[in-house]
Amino acid sequence: MSIQSASEFEAVINNVSMRIERAISERGAIPVLESADRDLKRIFAVARQPAKLKALRSLLEQTIDVITEQIPDDNTLREQLWDLSDFVDYRA
Repeated sequence: MSIQSASEFEAVINNVSMRIERAISERGAIPVLESADRDLKRIFAVARQPAKLKALRSLLEQTIDVITEQIPDDNTLREQLWDLSDFVDYRA
């Protein structure tokens, strides 16, 4: 289901962040995931500012790559990440 609003975008970021935190608690410190979580929080901060959100598009893509590499077997997470990307591309 595609993201239709900034508030939905923020909710999906929160879900992804919780999944990252769960992976960290299960596996211990993972610096690249901790960095990805910080980057998501940066993106979350500008979710309601389309120009700034678009400017962080490349950061979002890098973050998505890290997350999918570190948590490869979670299809729900992968779909949420695609939805975030699509929102920035088509709705912001």
